[in-house]
Amino acid sequence: MFFTEVRDVMDRLAMFTEPIFLVGDLNIRLDCPSDPHASTLVDNLASYGCANRVTSATHDYGGMLDVVVTRNDLPAPSVDVIDVDLSDHRLLCWQAPLVRPRPSYSTVTSRPWNRLDPAEFRAELLQSSLLRSDAWSSLSIDAMAQLYDDELTTILDRLIPIRTLRFRRRVSDPWFDDDCRVAKRCVRRVRQNDPANIAAQTAAIDAWYTRRREYRRLIHEKRNAFWTMKVDSERSDPRQLWRSVSSLMSRSRAPVSMTVGADEAHRFFDDKVAGVRASTDDVPPPTYTTAPTTCQLADFSRLSTDDVITAVHRLPDKQCQLDVMPTRMLKCNTDLLAPFLTELFNCSLALGSIPGVAFITPTLKKSDADAADITQYRPISNLLVLSKLLERLVAKQLLDYLSIMSAAA
Repeated sequence: MFFTEVRDVMDRLAMFTEPIFLVGDLNIRLDCPSDPHASTLVDNLASYGCANRVTSATHDYGGMLDVVVTRNDLPAPSVDVIDVDLSDHRLLCWQAPLVRPRPSYSTVTSRPWNRLDPAEFRAELLQSSLLRSDAWSSLSIDAMAQLYDDELTTILDRLIPIRTLRFRRRVSDPWFDDDCRVAKRCVRRVRQNDPANIAAQTAAIDAWYTRRREYRRLIHEKRNAFWTMKVDSERSDPRQLWRSVSSLMSRSRAPVSMTVGADEAHRFFDDKVAGVRASTDDVPPPTYTTAPTTCQLADFSRLSTDDVITAVHRLPDKQCQLDVMPTRMLKCNTDLLAPFLTELFNCSLALGSIPGVAFITPTLKKSDADAADITQYRPISNLLVLSKLLERLVAKQLLDYLSIMSAAA
């Protein structure tokens, strides 16, 4: 059973590029080559390209029972066997070229949304100028969009002011889902309880050990299920399968480059657009086929508050980093904001102007691309919720029109 477990561990670690150290008291007489257990262990380690680096006895009775195993393709460490007179086993010391990466911290500015009282926010919203048509009926589209942001920002600044938090960056594993988060919170919650009497403390410690075992078992099951399903789904696509395996082995990760900043990216994409326009400047104007007289969409239909409310409730619960408030809050208060949003969208459809801005994120075109080369990036635009809402309203009218034309044809 011991050798089976050792092979199972080595099977899992053999493909990794990081240095591997197998250390500990294995209780096998490696100083006796004729011992069957010793020869089996040496052969197993050799099959994985590894060898024991301890060359002298590690026990009071002369046995070499403790090991320091490393890969043969790495420099072999010099292991010192020291008697510190604390045990019948010796202390093993060696230099390991292991560098712990420095923790990466990020500073985030956000609002404590969990502290917001929905009733209090709704009461503040009832007093705002967004609910008075005389305050925005004569404004331009951009002014109305700015009024929307300013009014909501002012209310939220009074109720839940923005705070700056510094936290350590940790990337979650792809299989770490909501079930894992709930189990992790349960472990922490049990750990934080500190009963006064000894009996209660003992029970709390036992409960914590139980929760922690359940949490670890859940993580193990989620990880195995994730990779089993991923390998099965990509079995017919070897190229994608090898990419997933490389990701699992922490390979082919593009290094973070500090040479490409926002100014460089902005300048590059501006120049790229200008180059495309210059290359097509002398191209003849396009020609179009004349459409039938019955196939006309001169302008968009005016929206009603019911159209806007229905579209808002169909939005997914996600938002852009530039949005003033989460989408779930917009859904809870859409009955109050619907008249303002309806007027804003009707003006936008009538004038052909889209309010708001987008959050641009440059991403590498390929995972193995040079992160320091600005030409290897493509811009990903994340629109504001209001812009996405307008897209949906326009798409609905276009689809309705195309359906009518298709039926008439």
